[in-house]
Amino acid sequence: WGGFAIVGDRPVTQEQEGENESVVCYELTTGKPLWKTTNPGRYSTSIAGTGPRSTPTIVGDRVYTLGALGTLRCLDLATGQPHWTRDIKSDAGASVPEWGFASSPLVHDGMVIVSAGGSKSLLAYRTDNGELAWGTGTRPANYGSPTLLTLAGRPQILAFNSHAITAHDASSGEVLWEHPWGKGMPQASRPIPFGQNRVLFSSGYGVGSGLLEFAPGADGKLTPKELWKTIRFQAKFSNPVERDGYVYGVSDGIFACLSLADGKVKWKDGRYGHGQGLLIGDLYLQMREEPGELVLLRPTPEAANELGRFRVFDAKTWNPIALSGDLLLVRNDQEAACIRIPVK
Repeated sequence: WGGFAIVGDRPVTQEQEGENESVVCYELTTGKPLWKTTNPGRYSTSIAGTGPRSTPTIVGDRVYTLGALGTLRCLDLATGQPHWTRDIKSDAGASVPEWGFASSPLVHDGMVIVSAGGSKSLLAYRTDNGELAWGTGTRPANYGSPTLLTLAGRPQILAFNSHAITAHDASSGEVLWEHPWGKGMPQASRPIPFGQNRVLFSSGYGVGSGLLEFAPGADGKLTPKELWKTIRFQAKFSNPVERDGYVYGVSDGIFACLSLADGKVKWKDGRYGHGQGLLIGDLYLQMREEPGELVLLRPTPEAANELGRFRVFDAKTWNPIALSGDLLLVRNDQEAACIRIPVK
């Protein structure tokens, strides 16, 4: 259920081929495979489906991928040749999560950081050789990708863990603060920064959304303060976006608008299921879960303003979408397509 990461004319994604997980690089305009690197491994359940879950991360001339069974790889963008490989399960003493390892790697300051669980919540490896730089935190991991934010002037890595949000120092991995969150169910949506010292968290399964504010305490440590919380906006595993003080995205299958000022839902309109979306200026592209239909909207605080639809697939589509110029890449667990869309 991962998407494409695109650099120039090279989109890269993860796929399942029989008993192997594959990282595949295509030619953007033709879909011609340029290279493929395979690794033994097959994750499959009746509910969660089969295959890798996360989108690759590309930095410079290297591709970083995390497979569903915990294989972290660093590959050459030009050729697909491996630079190094690590098993994060072994390094963290972790087991494969119920829905498989699903977060994308975060690359920062010469390290690639992944959510692991087990004895260590986060693991950081050196990008040049794959050596373990640090491992910190003891919270069981969840499914969201580690996210680098600056809150109240301090860079930090935020991680969705089981029953808590945990923040780590961006350099050392030291745990800076924790905030109780969730009910132990899957949490995957990314945090949404707002201003210099606020961040929104949202989860499904009856958890809802909450806005936290940060200020240094007397001891210099950051202390989160919950400004408001609502059950009416629940990002299950989609990734809502913020624009001009409002959050737009799928809330438990229905497209919605949330005010960051007071936590009130302005409207809910459009049953798109748990498809993924992308904000482009004042326009929003939303993929319907079933069938795989692309929807164009111009959302405002007053209305969703659906403008049109385009049928792409005939099956469930949970994957993120990716835009490069006027080319949109979409995929599900069986097919991929490149669509040329009109742009200004």
